[in-house]
Amino acid sequence: MNLEILPLIPKTATYKNVRFQTNNNLGSLYRLSKDYANALWHLSQARDAIIRDTLTRSAKVYSQLIDLEQNIGAIYNQQDKFAESEHHYLLAESMLAYSTSAVEHAYVYDDLAELYVKFERYNQALTYAKKAEAIWNRLRPVGESKGWGTLAVVYAGLGQHELAYQYAHYVLQLPKPTTFTLEQAYKALYQLFDQKQDWKNAAYYHKKYIVIRDSIALNQRTLELTAIQKQAEFETIALQNRQTQQLQAQRLLTIEQQAELIQLKANVQTDALIKKAQLSEQQRRFDNERATARLTKQQVAQKIQQQAYEQHVLEQKNQTQTRLIYYLFSSLILLVGIVALLLYLTYLRKRKVEAELRLSHERKEANARIIQTQETERQRIAADLHDDLGGTLATLRRRLADIRQQTTDANTKRAFDDAEPLIQKSSDDLRRISHNLMPPEFVRIGLRHAVEQLVRQQPPHPTRFTFIMSGIEQKLPVDLELNTYRIVSELIQNINKHAHAHRAAIQLLYHDDHLTITVEDDGLGNRAVVNAEQSTGIGLKNSSLRAEYIGAKLWHDLSEAGTLVVLDVPYPSPLYAARTSLPNSLN
Repeated sequence: MNLEILPLIPKTATYKNVRFQTNNNLGSLYRLSKDYANALWHLSQARDAIIRDTLTRSAKVYSQLIDLEQNIGAIYNQQDKFAESEHHYLLAESMLAYSTSAVEHAYVYDDLAELYVKFERYNQALTYAKKAEAIWNRLRPVGESKGWGTLAVVYAGLGQHELAYQYAHYVLQLPKPTTFTLEQAYKALYQLFDQKQDWKNAAYYHKKYIVIRDSIALNQRTLELTAIQKQAEFETIALQNRQTQQLQAQRLLTIEQQAELIQLKANVQTDALIKKAQLSEQQRRFDNERATARLTKQQVAQKIQQQAYEQHVLEQKNQTQTRLIYYLFSSLILLVGIVALLLYLTYLRKRKVEAELRLSHERKEANARIIQTQETERQRIAADLHDDLGGTLATLRRRLADIRQQTTDANTKRAFDDAEPLIQKSSDDLRRISHNLMPPEFVRIGLRHAVEQLVRQQPPHPTRFTFIMSGIEQKLPVDLELNTYRIVSELIQNINKHAHAHRAAIQLLYHDDHLTITVEDDGLGNRAVVNAEQSTGIGLKNSSLRAEYIGAKLWHDLSEAGTLVVLDVPYPSPLYAARTSLPNSLN
């Protein structure tokens, strides 16, 4: 809406506030979706509009400029550009001399303090944090201050343990501290106990810090994803509207051309008939004149000539009517031919649509056969591993235990003891591989518990996996849940093989009409696109094929921060549920 409004605003000083607000809105929206280039451009336009259209700057104008400089500084801060961010924050500070709002002063000081804390310039951070605290202590109730979390981190960074602990303790005693303030308090306590080498408390607060930090990051990621989805929906609707308008314009042009052609042919035929009628009239007049001349000479032959003349006129009239009927009949035949051509083109278009639908149906059936074949082969391999190799490992373990009891050599017994963990690990690996090929009791436990078990079975190193579920769980057809589980399993394998990630999160979001699954990691992301395409092409193709088979949408987002994969699975209709049968691997 802001993009549509902006070009309609008149370029006059009267509408400067509307123009400023629209550009400011767009800057905030682009900042939310991390489109920093567009965000900076629109915020700069808003700032230039105020400076250009305002001759005398009031306190309100300076307040708007301070807010713009803070927003621009925040964008550079999010991009880790310290110099640019500091420059704009200091510009905002320089304008505080024209502002009478104490809250405005406090917010600018808070921004500068948090910037210096982020880049570990604790002495500068302490200066601004104390200024902000002095203001907040006057404005807020006794025993509550907005900057306690920042001061706790600053004192921890400066090595002043008692003050760091004191301010962190203030935060923890608040009835409802903000998430960001709580994160700062846990971080300060973690650094404080880490410097004291109190590892137990350091680990305790570090764990709390990681949990709340990941929660903030997850909320931010959700907001970014929503903004991206809204932008994609806006672009899709705009494209559909343009395509519809172009199609309607083309159809209207075709109809107009056909109408002009029919009108032109009718005009030509009418002109021909008029000319023939004029010739007939001229001929009639000539005959009348000749008959009149003869009538003066031959009174006796008048009646005979008059009868002949009347007969001739009658014949001419009949011929004119016959020709008119002929041309009208020809026009009717031409119109019928045009209608028949339109009907034939409609028939061809219908045949083309039917062929495309049939081809799509055949492709879906082929995909279904491929997927069912894969499931059957997974079941066979899982059974072979469990029955054959599993039995062999169990027999080998019992045999080694018997031999160990029979031997008396201490070195030989130690060798058998060293082999025992290897055999146990082989059995565990075999059980895990069989479970991934065909999860036990999948029909009974369902998708949600199967995915949770799969995540919990992943080793904690090198990647630590986290499972999250929100919404009311919906029971879906087994065929749809199994293929969804296969896609998630393939994505987890790709993270283990190629991502080199420290953390990964699998989230199930149950909505009213669809299920959204996000798989996110902090690995290489777009820094390893070539290697990922070469090594995981088959897995991604299988995942895409399964997504197409169940009617889901699968897309990837690679960035410097890692990889995000989103799978949207629509809930099936009752007709689909009644039509879908269990795969051979589960029957």
